[in-house]
Amino acid sequence: MDRIGLREERLRARKALERAGKLPFKFVSSAKWVDIERSWTGRIHVRIEHDTVRGCTPEMIRWWFENLGQRTTWDGIGFDGPEISFYHLWHHRDHVSVIPLTGKNNKGFAVHKSSQITEQFNDHHKKIKVDVWTERLDDKEFNFVIKKIGLTGVRINHFYSGENDGSRFYVETIAGLGIPFVGWIFNWIFLPFVYSKRTAEHWIAHNVEETGRSESIIPVLYNREKEASDYLA
Repeated sequence: MDRIGLREERLRARKALERAGKLPFKFVSSAKWVDIERSWTGRIHVRIEHDTVRGCTPEMIRWWFENLGQRTTWDGIGFDGPEISFYHLWHHRDHVSVIPLTGKNNKGFAVHKSSQITEQFNDHHKKIKVDVWTERLDDKEFNFVIKKIGLTGVRINHFYSGENDGSRFYVETIAGLGIPFVGWIFNWIFLPFVYSKRTAEHWIAHNVEETGRSESIIPVLYNREKEASDYLA
């Protein structure tokens, strides 16, 4: 996607969120707790216990990850607007694209399938474009890894479970190589140039923003999809 196309996509998403009265992001202070730790092996562990994702069941969250590469005509009020990607609605300022790479029925992420994530952390002038491999995606967990030359360099785990008014949502990122000796040397000497504690702080802010946005958009899009499925059944 070129810059002009991306700009238009983000502006359409922003306008829809504005019309819905859902534009502001949550702050890091909304999280129940966050933690950044560097283990003795040099790996960086980042943990976020998010504020409750209100109005979203675990089933909805799983559906969201399974369909994150989809598009909608939701304009903030009804479904008569221009097409907008789910991913831009989730974070209109930072997200670029989610592209399924393998799997005939992969619409975002799917178990044992690969997808490509592109994001631009605009507050911090950092861009990432990575291929990820989904290990688990169900009503309890969504976990994927990023590999280079066959080695797992990053693992991101999402855990969610039902609460009275929504879902509990916990996310952890583990950056660095897990193999003994050589991996530990890499983690202590080279990892900070790729993923540092400052990078972790940027990721925490971004993840709180997108996760906090979930309760504003997932229920309306999920219910629309369910209504369409029931109609066709």
